Amino acid sequence: MKMNKKKIVILSSVFLVAAVGLFIYRDYIAKAATYGWVQTTWSSLTANTAQHTTDQTGWAQYSAVDSSVSTGDSVSIISETTALSHTLSTDFSAAGSTSQGTLTTGDQVSLDLP
Repeated sequence: MKMNKKKIVILSSVFLVAAVGLFIYRDYIAKAATYGWVQTTWSSLTANTAQHTTDQTGWAQYSAVDSSVSTGDSVSIISETTALSHTLSTDFSAAGSTSQGTLTTGDQVSLDLP
């Protein structure tokens, strides 16, 4: 009979420790905000950090931007147009090329892609 009481005490202790651990850990699993955020413009490149309590609206700063991104009243990606002209079979079989080209007639090229 003593063995059964000992098992019950051990199992109860393990369960209690697990329950307390899960109760404490659940606070770290997910957190939600109760506030919104409005980025009005992208006009100021800065190292400042927004504060959620005071900078919820009217924020116009950002910390980094790629050279292909246009900022200001709005954000847009700058398109790049590249023209590429290959006229000789050697253009297609240049070092580092992943395609093979074969000149078939005067100004026509046949491409064989890998």
